[in-house]
Amino acid sequence: MGISVLAAGDLAFREALAAALGSDYALIETDSATAAADALLAARPAVAFVDLRGGSAAGSAVCRRIKGAASTRLLPVIAFAEPGEDQTVAALDDGADHVLPFPPPRAELHARIRSALRNRLATERLEDASQVIFALANAVEAKDAYTEGHTERVGALAVEAGRLAGLDEETCEALRQGGVLHDIGKIGIPNEIINKAGRLTDKERIVMNKHPMIGERICEPLKSLRHLLPIIRWHHEKLDGTGYPDGLKGSLFPVPAQILQLADIYDAITTDRPYHRARTRVNAVEFLHGEANKGWRDHQLVILIGRAAETLNLGRTREEDIPPPPAPVSQWRTE
Repeated sequence: MGISVLAAGDLAFREALAAALGSDYALIETDSATAAADALLAARPAVAFVDLRGGSAAGSAVCRRIKGAASTRLLPVIAFAEPGEDQTVAALDDGADHVLPFPPPRAELHARIRSALRNRLATERLEDASQVIFALANAVEAKDAYTEGHTERVGALAVEAGRLAGLDEETCEALRQGGVLHDIGKIGIPNEIINKAGRLTDKERIVMNKHPMIGERICEPLKSLRHLLPIIRWHHEKLDGTGYPDGLKGSLFPVPAQILQLADIYDAITTDRPYHRARTRVNAVEFLHGEANKGWRDHQLVILIGRAAETLNLGRTREEDIPPPPAPVSQWRTE
């Protein structure tokens, strides 16, 4: 039995492709995006071949279906298009990883397949490593009984606020991932500090303030996570330069990191913690505007966080629904 590959196109295309591939490959044949989706789930092919000649709408739909689904986005797509820069660019924009003329030169076709499979293996190994990091982040959240669901809510809130701010799709995805990973450095912070019901001492604060740098060091070796490093390292900075760890000021504090920070604070102060009473949605936004008045946050981004929280229905709306925390009022804190 040969290597399973998907062939998406009309009968003539599939027959010509089968002849070029030879007996080393087993074709899973399809002629539509719907059929391709079913085949991808059932057979899990190693490579997809898609006919995009003539500006094929069906072929374009297959490419976008493959690259748009989390379960198949790493599947290599080799597309076939008419010669010409415009056709090649269109195929790449549809999601093709390689573009060839049709019928393809046999030797080049097999070389492209080998290249695609090597790249997929390398990418999957990176993905596996990334999953280990995300699992560590979940372990951090599990250390604190009061923060269950925190990272997921922070990511969702940051993405919605980012969308309202007009950030591009790639940056919004970084915010979603940053929501999960921003506090991964707390895995290096003792539990008695993380779960302390009351204000931290100066020495404890020094230890706690190391978590952004620890998180950066954990994620830095993985190239696939390096775009998240500014969010992880700087989510405790302040616009007036009094934040940590680098004291960034003004425009040096990137907007995505600011949005993630606001989402983080919003969720922290609207959920039950051992060291403070949760705030209502309205009170939380007022609190953030108060911090903006001190020069720490951006008022416009605070407004977007409020709108995003309302859209996602995050935060209670009635004071009477909020229980008191274990810590005395004099020992409440907000992180």
